[in-house]
Amino acid sequence: MRASARTPLLAAAACSAAFVTLLAFAYVLGPAERIDAIALHGLATLRGPWADPLAHLFTHLADPLPLLVMLAAVLASGFALGRRRQALAAVALVGGANVTAQVLKVVLAHPRVQPALGIDQLGPEAFPSGHATASMSIALAAVLVAPARWRATVAAAAAVYVVAVCTSVLVLAWHFPSDVLGGLLVAAAFFFCAVAAVRSIPGPDRVRARSGMGLAAPPKLGEAALVLLAGLAVFALLRAEDLLAFARLHTVATATALAIAAASAGLLASAALITDDRL
Repeated sequence: MRASARTPLLAAAACSAAFVTLLAFAYVLGPAERIDAIALHGLATLRGPWADPLAHLFTHLADPLPLLVMLAAVLASGFALGRRRQALAAVALVGGANVTAQVLKVVLAHPRVQPALGIDQLGPEAFPSGHATASMSIALAAVLVAPARWRATVAAAAAVYVVAVCTSVLVLAWHFPSDVLGGLLVAAAFFFCAVAAVRSIPGPDRVRARSGMGLAAPPKLGEAALVLLAGLAVFALLRAEDLLAFARLHTVATATALAIAAASAGLLASAALITDDRL
């Protein structure tokens, strides 16, 4: 094994350990289960005539068909940029993460009836979230394939997408917050394994990948992400009183949503840093 592959393998092991720990908190520890339910109940109160269409739109962007279309685009981009090993690793990452998530749903099926949810209880096959896994896996695949000069831009745009999908899943009350975090960890573990595989198998595309970094302008994903963030900032200013009232009334839900956003951004930032061309 190459020394350069050890760091991503350790990161994958850390994600796996975090997944097991999270599972124990979500299934065994009573106070953690109640916090999970309280956070979900609070976020579900955001549902309404403007929130529901947006939430459904974002969640459907992580459905199988859009996921396959995005994966095809990532694969084609990788081959066009001369990053063939990264492109093939990205396909393995997305496929492995999503199949594993669906298998884990069945294997780990467990009823979690919580008084805070009233009659709106979730089914037993919820951990980990398939939509969270799908969105994070394709986001990490894009980061893996992106050349160095584009990588930060791609990671920033991908973070907006992942946060939108994960938040929408919670607003629609399809999953507990722990399910979403579990899905993020599954995708991250496969990503780090993909990085280790790329580093362990030398290939002739290293030179072409570096020359590809000199291509003209980076994609407009970063600009689009900035526009979306600016729009969210304006919305937050216009609805500041409502947002503060929600935060005071649903403190646990607010803290949970911010934690998931931070975890998503942190994983993608780590991916951008660990994905390099020194292979």
